[in-house]
Amino acid sequence: MIVRTLKALALASTALTLPVMALAQDMAPIVVAQITTISGGFPFGDVVAGSQSYFNMVNAAGGINGHPVEFLAGDDKGQASEAAQLARKFVLQDGVVAFIGNTSLADCDTNRAFYEAQGVGVIGGGTQTSCFNQPNWMPVNTGPYLGHLANWEYLFNVIKPTSVCAIEQNDATSQPTYEAMFEWYATQNPDATFTMITYTNDASQNPTPAVTAAMQAGCDAVTLSTVAPNAVAFMRAAEAVGLDATFMSLGSVYDASVPEALGPLGEPGGLGPVSQGFFVGAELALLESPAPQVQEMVAQLATDGVAANFWSQIGWLSAKVFVEALRQSPDADLTTSAGVLAALQAMQPVDSGFAATPMVFGPGDGHAPNQGVQMLMIKDGAWTIAPGQNAGEYTAIPVMPDFLYPGQAGPAGSTRPALPKEGDAR
Repeated sequence: MIVRTLKALALASTALTLPVMALAQDMAPIVVAQITTISGGFPFGDVVAGSQSYFNMVNAAGGINGHPVEFLAGDDKGQASEAAQLARKFVLQDGVVAFIGNTSLADCDTNRAFYEAQGVGVIGGGTQTSCFNQPNWMPVNTGPYLGHLANWEYLFNVIKPTSVCAIEQNDATSQPTYEAMFEWYATQNPDATFTMITYTNDASQNPTPAVTAAMQAGCDAVTLSTVAPNAVAFMRAAEAVGLDATFMSLGSVYDASVPEALGPLGEPGGLGPVSQGFFVGAELALLESPAPQVQEMVAQLATDGVAANFWSQIGWLSAKVFVEALRQSPDADLTTSAGVLAALQAMQPVDSGFAATPMVFGPGDGHAPNQGVQMLMIKDGAWTIAPGQNAGEYTAIPVMPDFLYPGQAGPAGSTRPALPKEGDAR
């Protein structure tokens, strides 16, 4: 387990954060924490660093309405028992008033009742369906399920494969939802055919059996639900077995290391004449985006020595939304969970510069404000906007199955903001 405070990090790392607490120390601190899976599953460690970096910047400028932010973080190892223990320690012992940046394989399912009983709000990276379906939890990312729908919208309308193999992680929490989504999507789009192949999403696993199965199934497109290092391994395995197909992944693969690692293999035609290349549905803005909010993040992350990638973006944006909400409520008691949650629920939508649609916590039984992806592809050794889109444009999710996020099944009459049309500028 990792538990670190902002002050401890300042003393242990850079001179930048040494004066942070001194600049806003006249008022009581706002104590927040993050529960993230750093070991035992996906390597989400950069989410912690992204949130830390944003709070460094905020504290250096005087805090939130004069209050400094004290930031704690813990590794739940992807285990429900660890997630439960951390939540209780942070709230009941450390006086945490909100959770910022949580990106965990266990937190949403495990701690929902506790968060609601304690009146604690959470903003983070949603990895489970339940992250989007509870009143106290707001994901900043599109998430794996809406991400799939947006990816498929682009895949079948622009790339137009004849047969798709979906290589999905075989964990018990996500696989049933994926299977239901495939079945639903096929009924909505009779020409879409899927072959589902499961694997263990671990860098130690051999990807060859999965890509061999895709080749034997005759698929000319492969979708992945994985992280950057594993995506590279899948592409290399595809080359080794002779699989000529277009590859597409969720936004979790959007990392500068991928084009560099793949080289020509990731380019159109890299796997053969059928392959249109390697695509990713980026859930947050292109790191090279000219948006001032994005460039502010890139500069601060560089100052703090933090990698700029999808995970640090989630951490940064989670902290940014939190701060924006609290600054909208200057009279709120920001040192109690009740005061902070009230400020989050009163939040008005803001254009973050990072997402397809405005960010808002607000009231309601569920929250899923980010409703689109920006399709990117590898070209000339770097991520670039994929055909059919321009910078600042997103592929929207036209419709969702009712079972995915109950009460939020579509843009018309939904509790969420309306979706932009495909190709519309944000």
